[in-house]
Amino acid sequence: MLKFLRSLVNWTASNHGVIQEPTQSTQSTRPISEQKRPGSVDLSALRLPIVEKNKKQRDALIHQLTLHEGMVLKPYKCTSGKLSIGVGRNLDDRGITEAEAELMLSNDIDDFSDRLKREIPWMAELSPVRQRVLLDMAFNLGISGLLKFKRTLKAIRAKQYEKAAEMMLDSRWATQVGQRAKRLSRMMATGHIPPELI
Repeated sequence: MLKFLRSLVNWTASNHGVIQEPTQSTQSTRPISEQKRPGSVDLSALRLPIVEKNKKQRDALIHQLTLHEGMVLKPYKCTSGKLSIGVGRNLDDRGITEAEAELMLSNDIDDFSDRLKREIPWMAELSPVRQRVLLDMAFNLGISGLLKFKRTLKAIRAKQYEKAAEMMLDSRWATQVGQRAKRLSRMMATGHIPPELI
């Protein structure tokens, strides 16, 4: 049985690009605590580095997992009742990484920017700071929510920035978001970035 296990490990290693076990001469340089007992099987050889080493295998695994898990682009409850998204990403237990959150944010900024250019093309005439105000509001309210600020947008288009800032503060939105509205209204009125954002 032991002979069979050894041959299985060697076959697995040779067929999947795993480094073969060290020879006896290199083994002897290891500390005694790390040396294998005679006749023991090195199970670490069974941990195959296919995902790290082989793009073809990685792509195949992505296809396989997508087939088995499905791809859902909005949050859903999996069969275990966990909130999930994408290809089986468990949001309850795992969440997302900072890098993933930053990538999502960057994509959202591009999306909102493109949609705002279509809805209010005159936005391109504003200074970058005032464009940021509208993008921030759209991010918070949604495009349709921002477009409901008809009088405010009309004032901005007419370059009546202080009037627009006052109207921003005189809204239900301002009472809901508090400091955010105060900061954005100052940016709209002055065209300057406040110190806390520098």
